[in-house]
Amino acid sequence: MIYLEDSMRIRRGTMRVCYHHPGNPRLIIKVPFQNKKEGKLANTKEMKGYHDLMRNQVDLNCISHCYGFVSTNKGLGLVCDCILDYDGSVSKSIYDIVLYQELCDVAFVKKIIKDFCDYLLFREIFLFDLNLKNILLRVGSDGSYEPKAIDLKGRFENYEFIPYASYIKYFARKKMRRRIKQLLDRIEEYHTRRDELRIIDSK
Repeated sequence: MIYLEDSMRIRRGTMRVCYHHPGNPRLIIKVPFQNKKEGKLANTKEMKGYHDLMRNQVDLNCISHCYGFVSTNKGLGLVCDCILDYDGSVSKSIYDIVLYQELCDVAFVKKIIKDFCDYLLFREIFLFDLNLKNILLRVGSDGSYEPKAIDLKGRFENYEFIPYASYIKYFARKKMRRRIKQLLDRIEEYHTRRDELRIIDSK
């Protein structure tokens, strides 16, 4: 049993809470929020998505790897990589940078993310849940950004009536292109609305 405290919390999503692993600073533990069914299902889908990628890919430096499940005092958690900047601090998401970094070069961020998404598409790494909070930008010692995907439910987080995109590459590519365009549009939109969104975040 691993004991997690609130002071170890990194961030909270709608379904899961992310904690530092108390025994390894290079790992995190994703725990279902309030031990709810939706969070448990999200962890299961992410592990399934990770195994699917590992069966079909060779180079997966662009993602946060998953290492299995552990029992915690807050429920069954999924252990994953903790993405760290060159100085050891936890890398920020696109959302954090676009909203809270005062001198944010939006065009530069969009170019990096466009190149990253093009790489995912070329390698057939189908992550449909592309949003500003699911991609971290790891900062290198030279100030460069290295994108890392941290939510791998992707291919199996599919709410289509008939989920062709989960199993047929032609439809997966089409859906991926739509998701990429939405992501790039939202980077611009969220930066434009940053003052409004900061107020919403603070509530």
